[in-house]
Amino acid sequence: MFCRRLVGPASQPFWGRVREGQRLVSGSIQSTSQLLSAPCPVAKPDCRAAAYSPRTFVSGGTADQQQSGGGAEPQQPQPQQQQRTNGGPSERVFTNFAIYKGRAAMAVRLIPPAFTTSDSGYRVLDRDGVMLLEFANANAGYGPPASAPPRAGGINRTYNWGAKMTFALTPVEMGEVLAGDKIAGGGLTLYHDPAKLGRTGEPTKKLTLKQMPDGNISFNISAGPDYIQVPVSKAEFEVLKSVAHYAIPRLLGFDTAFA
Repeated sequence: MFCRRLVGPASQPFWGRVREGQRLVSGSIQSTSQLLSAPCPVAKPDCRAAAYSPRTFVSGGTADQQQSGGGAEPQQPQPQQQQRTNGGPSERVFTNFAIYKGRAAMAVRLIPPAFTTSDSGYRVLDRDGVMLLEFANANAGYGPPASAPPRAGGINRTYNWGAKMTFALTPVEMGEVLAGDKIAGGGLTLYHDPAKLGRTGEPTKKLTLKQMPDGNISFNISAGPDYIQVPVSKAEFEVLKSVAHYAIPRLLGFDTAFA
């Protein structure tokens, strides 16, 4: 005589009441099965308490094993690792705002402030950040007609950033640019003497911003005999001022103080 085995959820209330080597089974099973004439070992199923959940991911095992708790141990799905970064404090991010013209180009970059740690353990502002202006002349290129001599800013123009000229605007100098009264008048002129920074023998840098008759702003930088001029449109100048408004408190470290 064969022993019947119920499978699926219906078997859960009865398996705990069947003991190995005994003839008596529960009344529900006895109503459909006769008493065993001889002791018949009943193999105890290798299962655990049901831990099935529709939101639980089970790796491996059949559908019956997932419902009865058999097979692999239930595992919660692991969140996928983010591929993009959020630009945290330990990550260096480089960005700029560039203005390209026919004969020269200008790039705007922000250099963050520097902090030191005091004896008391506090972070103290050591050096203000600056807005760095970089100027580069266009490399010689050929423009139409083909017989024309090489000229700066031709077709497929590139710029000689290897011989660039730089001018670092402090937050106060950025405020003078934003004020605009001197630019609209005779022009705003700023001087930087490298000797004050210990770089003796280098010529003094001069940056002049002057409004032209068409409303555009002319950026002129010179250091000794070297000279680069970049015309900036009114729209480009508005973007530059917007960047300056955003940057000034951060170049002074106030965002770190309130972080």
